[in-house]
Amino acid sequence: MSNISPITGATGISLQSLEPRPRWALGQVFRSVLAGVRSVFADSAANFGGIDPTFAGLIEAQIEAQEQLQLVSFVSNIEKSKHETQMAAIRNIRNS
Repeated sequence: MSNISPITGATGISLQSLEPRPRWALGQVFRSVLAGVRSVFADSAANFGGIDPTFAGLIEAQIEAQEQLQLVSFVSNIEKSKHETQMAAIRNIRNS
């Protein structure tokens, strides 16, 4: 692991520090997974016997819009959880 660097503590004990990864890495992974799902479903939808090939572009546009909606919902839920955690700490201070 190249992102671990040794640190010497105040007591002289050698500790290891884990360098944080960029915040966008999770979003990039999520986008790549959604892109893979989209390619699988777009290919199957375009080649599916019951769907008119002229609607393949519309189906791809709908899948892309759904991916964007899922990504926005995913990020929104994470931000909401972070906010609720911060507010809980503030409420605990007020009630003390």
